[in-house]
Amino acid sequence: MKIPSQLKQIRIDVGLAGEAPNAALWLTKTTDRFVIGIEPLPYHWKMIKNFETSNSKRPYPEDIPLLQLEENVVKFHRKVVCDVGDRFLAIEAAIDDVKEPVTQKFYMMDRTGGASGSSSLLQPSQSHPHFIEEEVEVETYSLEHLLDQVDWERFKYIEHIKTDCEGKDFDVVKSLGKYLNKIVFITSEMTNNLHHWNGSGDPQEFVDFMQNAGFVVIFQGNGEIVFFNRSFEKEVREDKLDYTTLGL
Repeated sequence: MKIPSQLKQIRIDVGLAGEAPNAALWLTKTTDRFVIGIEPLPYHWKMIKNFETSNSKRPYPEDIPLLQLEENVVKFHRKVVCDVGDRFLAIEAAIDDVKEPVTQKFYMMDRTGGASGSSSLLQPSQSHPHFIEEEVEVETYSLEHLLDQVDWERFKYIEHIKTDCEGKDFDVVKSLGKYLNKIVFITSEMTNNLHHWNGSGDPQEFVDFMQNAGFVVIFQGNGEIVFFNRSFEKEVREDKLDYTTLGL
């Protein structure tokens, strides 16, 4: 993984969605972070490349920053607010707790209802308010597989991982494997709607797993939970690390 020498930290956004607002926020607010953006849906990548030509059913987002890769910029209120440069790595894939790269079925939800952001590796249950528009095959691998490519002599930790994976967040975090203890902050989706996906698991099991791994919950609300690795208290102070997100 080639990361420019001037960039000091790594942040990973798993589940960009069509507007990639969280990655766009990170790229706008900092200039010394390398952002890895991961998203499996080709439909969403069309929007991330050029929202206006993507035939998206969604209105142009006026209230969030918008990553536009064809121009390699972030826009807000249709105006360029920053150049992305070489600070962003785009990965078209899904993340799951798998031992080796595989191809898996991905359920794309109704685009006309604006529900593509609730698409998932998990099959929606009967309680899901939207319907499956298409089933697509997506390349899938673990975060451990991705992080095997990081220069760990240069980077001692990953500053922040954000996951928004529609019922698969626990599996995504577990897929870190041997690198879990190298993550400072993890922000994951945790809503009351997990019953909308078959096999989404127990949120308390997720919390217990993280606490047993040395993390503490420092925020929970608004559909998300933030975990902090207590072994990095010194680095947070000295390196001015933070867990800013746009919200899930």
